[in-house]
Amino acid sequence: MSDANAWPPAPYDIAFARFRELDAWWSGNAAVLADIYGGKSADVQATHRVNGRQYRGGVLGSLSKMFLGTPIVEGEKRMRMHLPLAADLCTLSSDLLFGEAPKVIFRKPENVTTKKGEQWEHPAQARLDTILGSDEAHAELLLLGELSAALGGAYLTVAWDEEVSNHVFPKAFAADTAVPEFRHGRLVGVRLWTEYEDGDTVYRLVEHHKRGVIEYTLYKGKTKQLGDPVQIDTIPQTAHYAALRTPADLDVQPGTLPETVKIGTGAGGLAVVYMKNASPVRDWRKLGDLANLGRSDLDGIQDVLDKFDFVWTSLMRDIELGQGRLIVDEAMLDISSKPGEPANFDTYRQVFTAVGASMGKSADGNGPVTVVQFAIRVEEHLTALEALKKEIASALGYSESHLGIAGAQGMRTATEIDADLSDSERTRDKKALFAKGALAQWAVAALQIDKAVFKGDDLGDLDTPPAVEFTPVSQADVEKLARVAQLLDAARAASRREIVRSLHPEWDEDAIDEEVALINQELGSPAPDPALFDGDDDEQDDDVAE
Repeated sequence: MSDANAWPPAPYDIAFARFRELDAWWSGNAAVLADIYGGKSADVQATHRVNGRQYRGGVLGSLSKMFLGTPIVEGEKRMRMHLPLAADLCTLSSDLLFGEAPKVIFRKPENVTTKKGEQWEHPAQARLDTILGSDEAHAELLLLGELSAALGGAYLTVAWDEEVSNHVFPKAFAADTAVPEFRHGRLVGVRLWTEYEDGDTVYRLVEHHKRGVIEYTLYKGKTKQLGDPVQIDTIPQTAHYAALRTPADLDVQPGTLPETVKIGTGAGGLAVVYMKNASPVRDWRKLGDLANLGRSDLDGIQDVLDKFDFVWTSLMRDIELGQGRLIVDEAMLDISSKPGEPANFDTYRQVFTAVGASMGKSADGNGPVTVVQFAIRVEEHLTALEALKKEIASALGYSESHLGIAGAQGMRTATEIDADLSDSERTRDKKALFAKGALAQWAVAALQIDKAVFKGDDLGDLDTPPAVEFTPVSQADVEKLARVAQLLDAARAASRREIVRSLHPEWDEDAIDEEVALINQELGSPAPDPALFDGDDDEQDDDVAE
């Protein structure tokens, strides 16, 4: 087949070579990492050799000299230990962003007025809560966050199946299963796929997302080749997509059905969004469409992760070599009477026959048994591991306490604990900028598609997308807030409205008004101030009202 049939197509073949490396770190596949950094990978070929070792020019050349890329002599039993630190970093990123489900709510427009005591709610809010309020939806967002942290970005589609759910639901796709189309840095189309292997044959279900349309096509190809389209019911895993054909597709001669199943979504835009993890990918910022992709948490710290494995392997090797060993005289060995069987030494035997100086090697002043015990440098290795963790925390902008680095000893105040988490919160807030835009756009598309498929109630005005709110990483100390509110109230330094707003910054104006009214109702009218009382009841009432 021609190069035009190569999969993934250029220039995304460059990105997918990077994705394979990042995925190996995330999944902990040390064998793939050894192939990549050793120059054995099909994606990274060595350009020259020096003293039998493989090298490649540029950045990849420096990576080929990493610990995981050093060749092992055939027959050598070399220890290589791998710790899943990269996976922990991606999980941490997802937990900080989606550990608690974000709130996706429509705010009351400024030009809308409500009656006193009446709570305003967008007509589509209840349906949106149904779509995103389930544990399954929350779990999919957690997956989205981890995929995004590992590969620099991830895609969230609007999925539906009337036999599975009575509403649409989110479905996450990794960046290494997508070929996007960007315009002015915005996603205008994407081909997402799922692979089904059958020996050397690879079937790919490609769903091509366009504005208001999704096209499903099944291809039969190879690992690096897309292949040719076949009927979508060729394999059982994709046969159910045939039910999505329109009457126009079916009104043809038998055997001439189009391979592509094309459906309208009912949405004004795409049924998929792209959520970046961070931006930019520093060495892709001038590479056309690749400049629009997001940056992985693991990109740029591969050498530190490699050294982390190197130090951990060194510690494990110290433990292995540190096992006590005995070197004994030949006369102390039990010789087997059967030919071919080795001699052995009984470590539990209590009495041995003395060996004379003229008969053994004890004449040189050494005893018949020598103890060999190597030092196990635990503290040195753990200190080095902690130093590498600090480098990673600094590079990614995470708080050291989130990476398990020991902080100050003893009791700490709530303010000190919050300060420890401030770096992670700042990094999470930057990632949330990408997540907020993506989720708000996804929510509008989900409501439109849900209305078209399930024929629900009127959605109201969707021109203004909903707001997305994330829970702070370092939760405010409730006792401290209550104490501050009490002091402000006692000093008459703030109105009840301002006190309620400070305690609940996420509330809208209607919720604040309702809470203030409930507080006043419970407390009753405040007593008149003796310093202001002059005997005029009407004037005093006005002062109290003010």
